[in-house]
Amino acid sequence: MHNVQLACRSCGEVRLKGVLTLGQLPLANRLLTHDELGSVEPSYPLDLVLCPACSLVQITETVPPEMLFRNYAYFSSFSDGMLRHARQLAAQVIASQKLRPTSLVIEVASNDGYLLQTYRSAGVPVLGIEPARNIAKVAEERGIRTIAEFFGAELAQQLSAAGEHADVIHAHNVLAHVPDVNGFVEGFKLLLKPTGVVVVEAPYVKDLIDHVEFDTIYHEHIFYYSLTALDALFARHSLLIYDVERVPIHGGSLRIFAAHAGEGERTP
Repeated sequence: MHNVQLACRSCGEVRLKGVLTLGQLPLANRLLTHDELGSVEPSYPLDLVLCPACSLVQITETVPPEMLFRNYAYFSSFSDGMLRHARQLAAQVIASQKLRPTSLVIEVASNDGYLLQTYRSAGVPVLGIEPARNIAKVAEERGIRTIAEFFGAELAQQLSAAGEHADVIHAHNVLAHVPDVNGFVEGFKLLLKPTGVVVVEAPYVKDLIDHVEFDTIYHEHIFYYSLTALDALFARHSLLIYDVERVPIHGGSLRIFAAHAGEGERTP
C-alpha cells in the first residue's frame, strides 16, 4: 500500500542524505470508526531526507493519494483565520492582475471554495479542482464550479484542450502533498495563459527548523520546501519565480508568484 522513494522526486538525484527518522507512525487525520477501534492501525515509516543536488527536503515513503485525500476531514472554511487570509490575497491578486469578468481563476486543491468564493463574489469566473469528493460536493453546493479529481499534467491537458486557460492559478498548502511534483508543476504551465500568474503557498522548511516544528512532518507532507528547491523545480518547467513573500499561515510559509519564463517584467 506504499513504496519507498530511493531518488529525489524533483530532480532524480539518488544520493539522498538522511535528516530525521521518526519511526513507524499511523496516518494523521485518519479518524477511526467505532468498528476499527479493536483492530491494529496501519503504520508506515516516516524518514526525512535531503537532496544535495536541488536542496529539496522530503520523506521517503509514498502513501497512495487515494488513501489520503479521496475522503478528507479538513474544511478550510471552518477557520476564520483562513478565510481572512483568502480574502486579503484575492483582493491583492484582483488588483495586481486587473482581473475582470472575462478572466479565469483556477485553484488546485480548492477545498470547499473558501478562496474562490471571494473571486466569484467580485465577478471573476472560477474553477476549482479538488480530489476529496465529499469536499468538492460542498463547494458545488456553494456555486463553485469544481472538478473532483487529482490535478496533474494529464488533467491539465484535458482542460486546455477544452479551452480552459487561467489568468491566475492558485495552489495553497498542496504542493507538499503530491508525489509527482513535476507533473503537477507541468500542469501549471499547460493551463496558464501567456500573461498569467501562478500563486503558490507552501510551508517553509526554514521555519520548520527554526521553530522545531517536527509535528508538521507526517505522511501527507511529502515535501518541505526552500526557495532554492522551488526555484529549481519551477525552472525545470520554464516557469520563473519573480516574487516571494513570507506568510505566517501553517506555521510559516512561502508565497511565490511565478509566470512563464521570458514573458517580460512582472509585478506581484
